[in-house]
Amino acid sequence: MIIWSKPNKAYLIVIATSITVFTFIIWCILPYDYSHIRRTTHCDTSRRNEERYLLFPMFTIISGSGLGNQLFEIFSLLGMAQKLNRTAIFNKKDWFLRFRLKNVHKKIPKIAEQVETMDIESFKYFSSMESTIREWLKPPKEEITYLETMINREDVSRHKICVHVRRGDFLTDGGHAGTEADFTIEAIDYLYRMTPGVVMIFSNEQQWVKEEVLRRSTHKMDIRIMPTPHDLPFKDLYFSQVYCDTVLITAPSSTFGWWIGYLSRNQSSVYYRDIRGMDDPVKFQMVDDDFFPEKWKKLEIFNGTVAVKL
Repeated sequence: MIIWSKPNKAYLIVIATSITVFTFIIWCILPYDYSHIRRTTHCDTSRRNEERYLLFPMFTIISGSGLGNQLFEIFSLLGMAQKLNRTAIFNKKDWFLRFRLKNVHKKIPKIAEQVETMDIESFKYFSSMESTIREWLKPPKEEITYLETMINREDVSRHKICVHVRRGDFLTDGGHAGTEADFTIEAIDYLYRMTPGVVMIFSNEQQWVKEEVLRRSTHKMDIRIMPTPHDLPFKDLYFSQVYCDTVLITAPSSTFGWWIGYLSRNQSSVYYRDIRGMDDPVKFQMVDDDFFPEKWKKLEIFNGTVAVKL
């Protein structure tokens, strides 16, 4: 007589977990089987290329990275595909990517149109598409109406210095350096003395700006802390296109700050802090000339004084 022992509960949990994980992995991998895509055809002894593709896994979109990172990845794919005369493709069979792309569509429909018409179910990468990118990111009429509520009527005719401040996780992730108060205050003063006007600060930490920048600045009456909601970052990009005459990027490894500068009205009046003078690990991974356009101006701070670094 064979006596079956009762399975251990922990053992059953391990088995069930293993099956679940295995199923999930297979579910994620299957959409990335590209063997069905025709690359070449053979007719007798001749061989003809039907289509050449360029594919990105779209890590930033899938992982829910910041908007600036997502724009870099999307436009790099489209730009490189154009230069290489290939068809840029996004994997529509990836259910999670499809889910994420719905959010992209809500924010930037003109770009999403390019994504949805693809064939599959360092700014230099997309430099040839600059005018096209600006057109895709141009604020629609309803957004123009919203932007008008972000700025006082008397400020519209003044020179507008737009300052991007980035702190938040940059202070704790070990991979970036956030905005520093001393540099920001001195850089604002430097730009204000060149062209007096109104200073409009965009930040994910408005309270910090009030305490560390506004309170210590000699231009308090001309500083505006912009009220952009946390979940609507595109408002800042739209605002930059319509209103910003000068842009100051205080955290040079911020891709969102980069886009505020890239989309602004005057490319020769975009200023950014020299990343080489900061304790920012990104400086070891980047080539400055590949990230910052030639027309932009690099600022350094030495003994409390800010100046353009030649």
